[in-house]
Amino acid sequence: MIEKVLARPSDDQNSNSNKLEKKIASLNSSTADAIGLPAEAYTSEEFLERERRTIFTNSWICVGISADLPDIGDLFPVEVAGMPIVLVRDRLGKIRAFHNICSHRGLQLVAEPCQQQKRIRCPYHSWSYDLDGELKSTPHFGGYWQDIYEGFDHKRKNLQSIECQQWLDLIFINLAGNAPPLRDYLQPIIDRWSAYDLSLLRYGQEIGFEFNANWKLAVENFSESYHLPWIHPQLNNCSRMEDHFSFEVGENHVGQGSKLYRSGEIGDRTLPVFPNLQKTGRETVAEYISVFPNLMLGIHPDYFLALMVNPLSPSRSVERMAFYFVGDTATNSEYEALRQIPVDLWKITNDEDLETIERLQKGRNSPAFGGGCFSPALETTVHQFQRLVAKAIVVNKSENNNEK
Repeated sequence: MIEKVLARPSDDQNSNSNKLEKKIASLNSSTADAIGLPAEAYTSEEFLERERRTIFTNSWICVGISADLPDIGDLFPVEVAGMPIVLVRDRLGKIRAFHNICSHRGLQLVAEPCQQQKRIRCPYHSWSYDLDGELKSTPHFGGYWQDIYEGFDHKRKNLQSIECQQWLDLIFINLAGNAPPLRDYLQPIIDRWSAYDLSLLRYGQEIGFEFNANWKLAVENFSESYHLPWIHPQLNNCSRMEDHFSFEVGENHVGQGSKLYRSGEIGDRTLPVFPNLQKTGRETVAEYISVFPNLMLGIHPDYFLALMVNPLSPSRSVERMAFYFVGDTATNSEYEALRQIPVDLWKITNDEDLETIERLQKGRNSPAFGGGCFSPALETTVHQFQRLVAKAIVVNKSENNNEK
């Protein structure tokens, strides 16, 4: 289990944690009365380490998409809050996840995506593993031309596997291995979007970028539409702030949506749409859900969006944005220009957001920032996300103390 290899917090760290918990206790108040997460939640390496031990260890974390590993033997390295992971498509076509370190000396095994490999080989001493993580070869480990020594147990040196499950095209891992089944975790979202035949989704394209801000600011910004008229004037023309609504999805996810989404057009042509949306009144609705902690989803009549954000440091993050379209024909060349319309719109929107998020990060370097406040009408989703962060880091501390 991952908890066994993570260091216990020191007494000084526990003292600081107690002070932090007093600061975030206000998040249990109503949205109108709550004070937001303090600056250190966005600027402190200690706080990020606490998130590694709690949020990014115990939660389902979206780490990639199946399009990253289309063929048997494909290897795809990722990081989760700085922890190296490798995704592998095994001989049966199943996607697996392992800690991306050799069991010999701890070298990072896979540094770049690889295609159709028969084994996972360490470049340091050429130890090799099968695609299911089993150690297969240890050249000269017992001496020259002797690969083993008496008593050496290969099975104890297999790659350390990580719980890995998939929903749609999205790949999730749970480092602690103690999370509820992924389907149960996502069921409130599945139920809310039951009017959409998600089996029709086809991968189109993606964009990726890094930015100089804490990962949580990206999620918070995605979760509210209050900023639309001032930060996104072009988007506000087709998806106005006053046409938006907020909602919670179960206990772990928050969302907001637009009642009057309009598809992009070229002449009288539009992208293919999900069938039968008129029956549920969703033919003009778009919704956006923040899946705790690091996944953001958007569903529209004519496309689906998945954004994954991952911290590189307290003040730097990386994000991927993948676009999916409806039905096989939607990915044909005849729809290329129409597919580009939402992609270009999100590029503009994202550039506007990133400038804002990076300025939010700079503001958290000021000693005058005390956590801020929330609009009880328009920022309940941001408040709830911050409560989920606070709950995750405090509950895990209590569990660790009980283990001592």
